Amino acid sequence: MVELYVVRHGETDSNSQRRLNGGLTDLPLNDVGIKQAKNLAKEINIGDFDEIYTSPLIRAKQTAEILNQGVHDIKIDNRLIEARYGKWDGASEAELMSEYPEVFDENQFLFPEYKKYVDDGEDYEDVYKRVDDFMTEIAKKGDRKIMAVCHGFISRSFLKVITGAQNISAIVQPGNGGVSKYRLTESGTRFLTYYGRQTDID
Repeated sequence: MVELYVVRHGETDSNSQRRLNGGLTDLPLNDVGIKQAKNLAKEINIGDFDEIYTSPLIRAKQTAEILNQGVHDIKIDNRLIEARYGKWDGASEAELMSEYPEVFDENQFLFPEYKKYVDDGEDYEDVYKRVDDFMTEIAKKGDRKIMAVCHGFISRSFLKVITGAQNISAIVQPGNGGVSKYRLTESGTRFLTYYGRQTDID
């Protein structure tokens, strides 16, 4: 059985500025994000892991490198890239909520219907599909401990796909540096162990 640890990257300036930090926004970690990753690295025995995968975006790769401490060859997987919000990528969330309040839920996350306003945005169903494909593939690896460093919406998507939740708005995203753990069997059964755990920042 595969133990899969899904890690959300550390904070970026676009996170702290409350901007849509999608797949077309490629910023490095800020000082807080670096500290989050370093604190998490202290809590993880990286030698216990067999493989580390990361989104190709800088913020995820940088988080993975801090966690990895030079132990493993980090594998880049495009299926872990954040959802692409098209022309809204990088936009102020407050400004979008003011102009399009109907596409934000009570937790200020975008409903899937945002696509009515953003022709070049990524459909949520396509995101779920690539997350599902990733899990199906790594579940065949046997008894291995695997880390996947990714993003907020991708973290939510893992939980949605595994639990079969119908409404993505029922799933809040973990904070930056949050870790979720799942167990994946080769037969296709998937289990949630915990979701969105974080280490403290001094």
